[in-house]
Amino acid sequence: MTQQASTQAALWCSQCGHEFAQSDLVQIAGNWVCGQCKPAFLSRVVAGDASATSKWHYGGFWIRFLAIVVDGLIMDAIYVPLVFLFGVTVFRAAGAAPAIRPGTIVALELVPMLAVFLYEVMMIRYFGATLGKMAVGVKVVRTDGSEISWGISIARYFMKMVSGIILAIGYIMAGFDSEKRALHDRVCDTRVVYKRSLGQA
Repeated sequence: MTQQASTQAALWCSQCGHEFAQSDLVQIAGNWVCGQCKPAFLSRVVAGDASATSKWHYGGFWIRFLAIVVDGLIMDAIYVPLVFLFGVTVFRAAGAAPAIRPGTIVALELVPMLAVFLYEVMMIRYFGATLGKMAVGVKVVRTDGSEISWGISIARYFMKMVSGIILAIGYIMAGFDSEKRALHDRVCDTRVVYKRSLGQA
C-alpha cells in the first residue's frame, strides 16, 4: 500500500483569522475565506466595500484593548517594584534631611513614564508588536506592509497619548473604521493586523 502525503498546508481565513486546511477555504478576490465568513464577505465584495478585498485581517477594538491590558500588567510587574525600591532608597537617604528635594519627586514620576516609552517604542520598532500584542496575535505594520521605523514608532506613541487624552475617542474610532484604524493609525499610516493574515504564526 503506497503512502501518500495527506497533510495540507495550513491557511488562515482572512476574515475571522482562524486556521483551516486549504480544502476548507475558498479564494475570493485574492483572499482565503472560510465557509462561515463567506456569505458576509461576498456581500461586502458585491457592495463594493474596499476593505473586503484587503489581504489582511485587521485587529479590532476589543482585541487591541485586551493587548493594552496585558501590556499594563507586564509594565506593572516590571516598574512598580523598581519605583518602590528607588523610593525606599531615596526616603531612607532623606531621613536626616528636612525635606525631600523636588528633583527626587520628579524622578519618581519620570521613571515609570520613561519605562513605558522605551518599552512601547522599542518593541514596535524591532518586533512590530508589544508583548501584549504578541500574546493576542496582532502586529503593527505600515499600509504597504513594511516594518515600522524609529520615527513612526515614536510618533505613534505620542499620538496614542492624544487618542487617550480626547476622552479615548481616538481609540474608539477603531471600532467603527472599516480597517479598524484608531486615530494614531490614521495619522501615522499604520494598521494593526493579525499575524496570521501576514503569513506569520
